[in-house]
Amino acid sequence: MSDNWIVQNLNSALETWNEKLSEIWTLLSQDPEKFKDGAIWDVINMVNGALKGIGYGLLVLFFAVGIVRTCGSFADVKFHLRTRADMPLLRTEYGTCTSTCY
Repeated sequence: MSDNWIVQNLNSALETWNEKLSEIWTLLSQDPEKFKDGAIWDVINMVNGALKGIGYGLLVLFFAVGIVRTCGSFADVKFHLRTRADMPLLRTEYGTCTSTCY
């Protein structure tokens, strides 16, 4: 090694730089399941599951709101079911459902 203090400082700075880049590369190339024993990944999966549930709930809610807005009211929905039941293919299904369901 040189006795020049500038060269020593540069070598020290480059060693520190390489160590930090090595740590960063290790963190970036590590699996999320193995980082901190997977605790963070488990939290991410739980949040993802909760958001999926909320998303599915909102999807069903807005679908139902769209149906009600399109039909106008539940009376129109019942009328629509009655008129569709008059079709020959649906008459038996509707008759079976009305006699057993109600």
